[in-house]
Amino acid sequence: MTNEELGKEIALGIINTGVEGGFDAVSCSTAGDYPSIGCSQWEGLNGRGDALLNSIPGGDYFADRTYSDIQNNGELEALRQLLGSEEGQAVQIQILSQNCTEMYVNELLQVPSMDDSRCFIYAGIWCPTSHSVVRRFLQNRWNRYNLRSLETMRDIFRDLYYVAASVGEEYAVGYANRAENTFQYVASLNLSAYGVAEYGQGPFGR
Repeated sequence: MTNEELGKEIALGIINTGVEGGFDAVSCSTAGDYPSIGCSQWEGLNGRGDALLNSIPGGDYFADRTYSDIQNNGELEALRQLLGSEEGQAVQIQILSQNCTEMYVNELLQVPSMDDSRCFIYAGIWCPTSHSVVRRFLQNRWNRYNLRSLETMRDIFRDLYYVAASVGEEYAVGYANRAENTFQYVASLNLSAYGVAEYGQGPFGR
C-alpha cells in the first residue's frame, strides 16, 4: 500500500470506529470558547476548525465564531447538519486522509518492522491520542514484540499503552475496549483492492 492509501484507510478507521466522534459532532473546546467539530475534533479560530468550515459550501457562515456565539444564536443544530451533510462528510474524509498521511503515516514509518498493512493501520487509528507517543511506544518495543502480528498489536495496546501514555489506570478499561474494537475493525477490513490478503491468509506486507 502507498502512503496515501494507508492514510486514507487510517482516516476511515478513525471515522468508522468513532474514536474521535461522528461527522456531525459539535462541542465546546476544553481549551477555549470555540467549537470542536467533526470526526477529528477539528478546532481553533483561524486554525484547523475554521479551515474545515471554509472548505464546506456554506461553512464560512460559522467560521471565525465562538462556540457561545453559535450556541446563543440557536445555531448548533444547523452546524451539526452542515457537518453531517454529504458535502460536509466528503470534505472531512478528504482533509482527515491528508492529515493522516502527512502526520501519522510519516510518524509510523520511523518504526522498524512496521511493514504489515493491517498492523500499520491499527497503529494509525491510535495516533489521535498522540502520534509521537504511539511512535515512541512502538519504537521501544519492536525488538521484543512482533509488530507484524495484529494480535500482538492488540495485546500491547490493550495492556501497556495506557502506562506509556501516562493517562492513569482509570483509562485502562477504556483503552482495553478500544484495543479490542480496533482489532475487530482492522481484522475485518477488505483490503483486496490494494493487493492485501484477507486477515489470516498472510503474508500481508505493505
